[in-house]
Amino acid sequence: MTSPQTVGRGVLSGLRWTGRGIRHGFAEMWWWIAGAFRFLIRAPGRAVIWTAGTVYSYLSQTWLLLVGLTIVALVPAVWARGWPYSYQQRVVHPAWRRRIRRSVRKSWAGLMEACGLGRRVIAPTGTELRVPGLHRIGWQDPDVLVVVPQLMVGQTVEDVVTASERLRVAVGSRQVRIIPNPTHTGCTVRFLFADPLAAVVDARFPSPNLAPTIHSAEMGVTEDGQPWRIPIPVSTLTAGCTGSGKASAMWMLLLNLAPAIRSGLVQVHGVDLKGGMELGLGTRLCTRYATTPDQAVILLEDAVQAMTARAATLAGHARSHTPSTAAPLVVILIDELAMLTSYLSNQRDLFQRADKALRALLGLGRAPGFVVWGFLQDPRKDTVPQRHMFTQTIALRLREREEVAMVLSDGAVAAGAACHKIPRTTPGVGYALTEDGDVTRVRCAFVADDMIRALAVHFRAPVQIPICLPEPAPDAAPMSRTRTARSRS
Repeated sequence: MTSPQTVGRGVLSGLRWTGRGIRHGFAEMWWWIAGAFRFLIRAPGRAVIWTAGTVYSYLSQTWLLLVGLTIVALVPAVWARGWPYSYQQRVVHPAWRRRIRRSVRKSWAGLMEACGLGRRVIAPTGTELRVPGLHRIGWQDPDVLVVVPQLMVGQTVEDVVTASERLRVAVGSRQVRIIPNPTHTGCTVRFLFADPLAAVVDARFPSPNLAPTIHSAEMGVTEDGQPWRIPIPVSTLTAGCTGSGKASAMWMLLLNLAPAIRSGLVQVHGVDLKGGMELGLGTRLCTRYATTPDQAVILLEDAVQAMTARAATLAGHARSHTPSTAAPLVVILIDELAMLTSYLSNQRDLFQRADKALRALLGLGRAPGFVVWGFLQDPRKDTVPQRHMFTQTIALRLREREEVAMVLSDGAVAAGAACHKIPRTTPGVGYALTEDGDVTRVRCAFVADDMIRALAVHFRAPVQIPICLPEPAPDAAPMSRTRTARSRS
């Protein structure tokens, strides 16, 4: 005989399942009703025509037309309900892109006038509005609208750059980029409606059989979805706030250099002025390694001596250095560069020695194969007096617009390089300024700690040279405070 407890549990279970069924039924009903209202709001003309056709076919008993209209309505609805991602990609997104493109094309003249790029001139028939022509408009990527305006006589690319923020707001895009043509007589306007760099990019561990590369490093991806590559033998400054992703840029460089480090074609001289907290996991990759300002200054001065000796050897034989195992490319990696360039001002001798060595390496090091990669948080000139000597710069998230202009340039900021607007939730996102003056929005790949440990094991440097600090000078014997007999006399 069934006990009352068992019967009670069965009843409760049945009530729970009934409640779930009712909730799911109401949710399903609400989805279909809300979808019908969305269709009515977004396409009122089509909704009225479909409704009128359905009513007419029912009243006139035209069953074939009624079945056709029902299929036309049900097939997209079932597709959207059963396979929403596919429906979004195949139907909703293309329709949205056509609507945006058509809207910009139809309102082009008013858009140019509202953004300050049009002008009214006096014509024989009265006042006439003249605006830049619309040479080409189209979607290059799923969420990037590319517009090529035909500038009027007297207009420059700088005029479009000045109006870029107004253009972005008027079109309704997330970001806007102004890309001048090679002759700077025209430009391309790129409206970004989604953030292609929102997702984290994971680094890939190099294959043990990968050939060494010393010319360029794949650091991550660009906003176009293409691999982001930058030259390695170029002194590079990376600036960003705490948590902006500077470590990602540092370890991606070492990840690309790992095969060359193991083969001896590249030597990394690491300076970690956080006491070893950043580079400590990969010290085996460094031929020389410093964690204090005293060690760092000696490392830099030794590098200057080696650079001078190599330049003397190359003089009269070659104008540039070709890395080899006997004469490798030397990459001096400095984390927290400001510790050497500004925060040592209370130790005047050490500060002057660091400044002299850095200027020598930045000014003369490229041809003999000595480059500096510096990483810092504060890019102001009084913090890094040598900032202008870095030929390649990367700006991650920064605090103020002025700091962005210090790292990149005023023109880069006006063209859309808004590092001060990068959210904290996207570390590694920034803008890179190449030697040619091109600015690209990028995201560094993320290197996990386990990958760094494995990198140090499999690609360790063939030789490690310790830094020998000079012995401190012996203190002078203290003067005796006891007065001698002669002094008392």
